[in-house]
This record gives sequence, C-alpha cells and structure tokens, in this order.
Amino acid sequence: MTPRPVILRRLTTGNGPRVLLLHGMADSVSIWDKPIALAPHRKALHQAEFFAAELPWRGTGPADWGYRAEPSAWLAEALDTLAAAEGPADVVVGHSFSAMLLLDLLCGPAAPDLRGIVLISPYFRARPEDFDWATMTGLPEKFVLAMEEGIRLAAGARAKPVLHRAMAERLCEFIGPYGWSRFFESYLRTPWLRTENLTAPALVVSGTGDRIAATAEAAALAERLSTATLRTVEDAGHFPMAEQPERFADLLDEFLQRPAPVRGPAGKPPHPTSLERI
Repeated sequence: MTPRPVILRRLTTGNGPRVLLLHGMADSVSIWDKPIALAPHRKALHQAEFFAAELPWRGTGPADWGYRAEPSAWLAEALDTLAAAEGPADVVVGHSFSAMLLLDLLCGPAAPDLRGIVLISPYFRARPEDFDWATMTGLPEKFVLAMEEGIRLAAGARAKPVLHRAMAERLCEFIGPYGWSRFFESYLRTPWLRTENLTAPALVVSGTGDRIAATAEAAALAERLSTATLRTVEDAGHFPMAEQPERFADLLDEFLQRPAPVRGPAGKPPHPTSLERI
C-alpha cells in the first residue's frame, strides 16, 4: 500500500494558539518529542494546541514525492488538512527543508494568514552570486552529514556510530535524485523570495554548531525579514529542538507569549531575472 503523503498528528490539547510542526528531510514527528514533553512546564506551551504533520519527505514516506515540481504545495496541503479537521493554524514551526518551503509558501501570492512563524535551521542565501560551483559539489556531503546527525540523535544511547554513515547514505539513496533536486531548486530560489510579503512575526532559530545550514544564513534571513528575531542556541547543531530541548522550549514559549516586534522596512530581494519571470 502506498503511504499517504501528508498525515496529521495531534500532539497536545489546549485552549491557546493552534501550532503546526513541520519536520525536515527524512525525519518524522518524533523529532518534536523532547520539546513537547517540556510543554506542561511552560505557560504558553501548556496552553497551546500542538499538531505535527508527517510530510512526504519523511523517512517512511512515498518515494515519488519529489516528482511534484513545487514541494511547498505539500505544506499548503498540510495547512488545509489541519484547517478542515480542527481549524486554521495560528503558528507554524518548520525545520530545515520544511523551513525553506514554508518561507517560499508564505512569500507567495496565496499565503495563509498566520499569527507567527518559527524557522529552525533554515537554508537561505540573499544573492544569486552567493551560490558557486563549490556549493553544488559540496551539497552531497552535507546531505549525508544531515542524515547522519539525525540518525545519531534518534538512536541516543543505542547509537552505533560505525553504522551511522552507511545508514545515512542509504537514506540519501531513498530520497533519490528527484527529492534532492527539489531541495536544491528551492535553495537556489531563496534570493528571489518576496520577503516583504511576509508580515507575520517570525522567530529564526539556529544552532551555533550547525555544519549543514550555517548560522550566517539564518542571520541573513532574519535581516531580510522585517518582523524577524534571530535566536542562536549554543551547543547545538542542525537539530536544536532535539539537542537543546530546554532552550528551544524556552524560545518557543517566549515567542508564543510575546511575538517579535516589527523592526521597519524589509531588505529587498534582487530584481528578478528574465528566467525567474517566466
């Protein structure tokens, strides 16, 4: 049986804001287990109603999800599914690949109306010339490193580092050339995102030890967004919500209580090229 592309999971109940959590590439809703377990000890998190979407690029998702040319449409489907079942999301939290797609969706013409967004370990470059040949040749190794780090975190005390590399490479093979092509296409488009269209308060979170999506990229994104606040997490890499769940829970709790203030005019993306206008 072919797995459903998008599956919605309820994680908590509450009478506060409805929060939708979106995992990254080859991950699952379990990446949110640690911060959600801390929710009862924080006022805003305890009141919030948390949902998580199992997205097509999860480790057990359909292998053909990458055939769809615009992967941000899968996030729109997750938002529609939540709206139909429980009501519209108030706040959306995206990690890694999903953070990049969420940004793409919210900067577009049919963006949903949200009270806030949280972008964890986002990929973003402000100028087309920030991409070079070394970017392309270096990405395959970054893909493997990302999978390896996620496997290590999921395994915990049961970790067998000698197996991590082989498992990571197998995951990359499962995602396949179409999945990774969708990632790279989305990444290459980030300089042209119409970030001035995004008016909801935003929190950008980056682990200072992230070897995959550098903190400098998170900082560049926060600078581009007029409503964003950047928060870095010490002693964390690409998965700050799992590596430093206490710190992440504090940041999210603070954000839900006191949305980031508007700072003024947003940075402008470069003028679209003739290719981008097509």
